[in-house]
Amino acid sequence: MNRELHERAEPAVASPDRDRMPAGGVIVLAVIMAAAFVMILNETILATALPSLMRGLDIGAGTAQWVTTGFVLVMATVTPASGFVLQRWRTRVVFVAAVGSFVAGTLLALAAPGFGVLLVARIIQALGTAVMLPLLTTTVMQLVPAARRGRYLGFVTVVMGTSPAIGPPLSGLIVDGLGWRGIFMVLLPIGVLALAVGAVKLRDQNTPTPVPIDGWSVLAAALAFGGLVYGINAIGEGHAVLPLWIPILLGAVALAVFVARQLHRQRRNQTPLLDLRPLGRAPFALGAVVVAAAVLAQAGTMSLLPLYLQGALGLDSRMAGLLMLPGGLLMAALSLPIGRLHDRCGPRPLVIPGTVAISASLWAFGIAATHTPSPLVIVALYLVINIGIAATLPPTMSTALGALPRSQYEHGSATLSTLQPLAAAVAVALFIGIMSNTQATQLAQGATAAVASAAGTQQAFLIGGAVALAGLLAAVFLRRPDTQQATTDTTEPEHSNPDQHQSTPAESQAPI
Repeated sequence: MNRELHERAEPAVASPDRDRMPAGGVIVLAVIMAAAFVMILNETILATALPSLMRGLDIGAGTAQWVTTGFVLVMATVTPASGFVLQRWRTRVVFVAAVGSFVAGTLLALAAPGFGVLLVARIIQALGTAVMLPLLTTTVMQLVPAARRGRYLGFVTVVMGTSPAIGPPLSGLIVDGLGWRGIFMVLLPIGVLALAVGAVKLRDQNTPTPVPIDGWSVLAAALAFGGLVYGINAIGEGHAVLPLWIPILLGAVALAVFVARQLHRQRRNQTPLLDLRPLGRAPFALGAVVVAAAVLAQAGTMSLLPLYLQGALGLDSRMAGLLMLPGGLLMAALSLPIGRLHDRCGPRPLVIPGTVAISASLWAFGIAATHTPSPLVIVALYLVINIGIAATLPPTMSTALGALPRSQYEHGSATLSTLQPLAAAVAVALFIGIMSNTQATQLAQGATAAVASAAGTQQAFLIGGAVALAGLLAAVFLRRPDTQQATTDTTEPEHSNPDQHQSTPAESQAPI
């Protein structure tokens, strides 16, 4: 797989020695990795800051969660088009535009007078982040010789796994001393430095190709994802600006239009925004269900737990962040060993126990929520769910992609890249929406704020545990793919259109 992707992504000027990187290659990778680390960190860094944000802007949890939901929702919408961006423009132009968007959004967030401006700022940040993730992996594929590529892709995995894990703890430390605006005060100079260094040091690694993009597909994806997530959030909250059936129906219709248009463009040998052929293969479809369930559990827990720790247990933001630090770091540390275990024993011995741990942890969080658990119980449960996620996500994605023929590697990767932030957006809307609705009902019945927060958290975790069972059921049927058959399968020919391959490489996948 690596060899074929490397051949497709050959740099404009190849190194004379194919066992060595071009001059300055290490600097290029270091700059992009540093920028990607900060931008991925930004996905989760507001998790622990939500209570401070709610107090500072006088908004409820259901509204505040959109600073995270909106961010990942924009990423889910933009990610399918990232291949078009990477092929259409040069490496340095894409880097400067992506980091520049992040810096502009961070500056706007720092000065935001209210929630509306802050949400717009987060959307601007997300536009740059969605492009930076595939840019990092594509650059590795272009610069690093095949013999050393695995090592550098391992670094990419650590970067992508560690940055979201330390987001909530770092947020807690910053908010405790500087308030929620302090987060953007810290991110802004780092982003400016990365932009300046990249603009000077980065060299183009590609030859731009004038590939087309289907604007109607982009619009349909935005309406589909946005309508469904908004409807789910409104159901959880129990109220909405519009009747609930309107955004849900709009999202469902737009999703049907999106799918139909992709299939229509494929039949006409045109470039679809997202090639859906991988979902026609059972191993890949099962893997997609497992990935969606694991990401839903991860994102839901990461967004809900800080609210519970501060609202029900009365902890400050710093302590809430520190309690989440061990679990996040353990998940990042396990990413490489889990990969080696998967190579030896296949997915089932890892994924089945992993999905059991995820669902059981959510149920345990729900049961413990109303019993004022000790900090050690919280740390232990968060360790278990992160072990489950680490044991589930990398093997499942490797198995799902390994079941595809070579011609569909990139398309399967793009599908999973889109699925992950979409599942995260649904999770944040669902968990916090249910918590807010239950909390409001409890308060109306005369419960204290702490009791109401605990009851809402319990309801959200129990429902999340039930939803996560879908991942366990799919994991039972997951099998190690027949690599030789998958890679040599030619029953579904590639599109003859040379612009077809515009998705990100398979190695771009990582936990949120």
